[in-house]
Amino acid sequence: MPDTPDTEKQKRPPSRKKEPGQFRSIFIISILILAVMGAVFFFFGRSEHEPGRVTPVERQVPAPAITKPPQTRPSPEPAGPAAEAQVPAATRQGEKPGAPGAATAVAVEDQAKQCRQLAGNLHHFFSYLDQQEYLRPFDLKVPSQAYFVALAAKLLNNPPIVSGESNDLYTMLKNMAHFFRVIGRNNILLIKTILDRERDKIEDVAAELYQWTAIGACGNEQFKLNAPLPQLYEYAGFFLNTMGGRSYLFRRDSRSRLLVDYYAILIIDRANSKQLNKYGIDIRPIIPRLIQDIKSSNQLIYKEKYLDHLYDLQVKYQ
Repeated sequence: MPDTPDTEKQKRPPSRKKEPGQFRSIFIISILILAVMGAVFFFFGRSEHEPGRVTPVERQVPAPAITKPPQTRPSPEPAGPAAEAQVPAATRQGEKPGAPGAATAVAVEDQAKQCRQLAGNLHHFFSYLDQQEYLRPFDLKVPSQAYFVALAAKLLNNPPIVSGESNDLYTMLKNMAHFFRVIGRNNILLIKTILDRERDKIEDVAAELYQWTAIGACGNEQFKLNAPLPQLYEYAGFFLNTMGGRSYLFRRDSRSRLLVDYYAILIIDRANSKQLNKYGIDIRPIIPRLIQDIKSSNQLIYKEKYLDHLYDLQVKYQ
């Protein structure tokens, strides 16, 4: 007997109704997480662009004497692996680093000379900043050198989270807002203003600051920044290896981003040489990416020198 429509309905197994409750809960939670992250990006992205009164650094540093900077300021050679073989050289007069292993009294004397030269150059830069009208609205209260040395100490003593950032949403958001939390919106605006106004000097200053920290034993009355490698390593790892660090750099101009990536790689390389790479950060895949980014950029004065140093590192880590 052929099946009728009624008998077909009786034979067909009843369809299972999907319970929307579970999926609706997951969907709502996902929307809430995206909304929170979007609000954080919107708030902190906007807040860094809003001018305001500068919040003083918590630890005030006695003001050093301000000296008038020289009229001309030759440029140092950007730091790189060759300069780190023994002592990074300040190459204002074309000086080159000595051969590896030449740890003699002459090398110690050369190091002291380099420290004096770097201290003088950096002190002159900050003295120059003190004379710039665009800094007056920030009302620093102390000379810019004292202000920024204290600001650097505050950052170094309050490092970001490098390992386990993705374990929970709170840690990730905390990392994304790291600089806002530690030094505040107005200090971020101050730094951005200097980077924008002194575009032709920033690469020289960055090279000198890196060389100062790489020597490690520099102590000078003119410039008293102390930045040990383990503390610098935390920030290098933050910028190269965390979502918070990468998102922060991608909100900056391309020159600043490339320079931070470049010096972060040099710091990780130094950490490797001293067995201090405790997070196991692998710079091998990062080096070729940065090489391509620098090759396609027209924002860097010392572009070719950066590329030479990165190619050296690429060979070293093959």
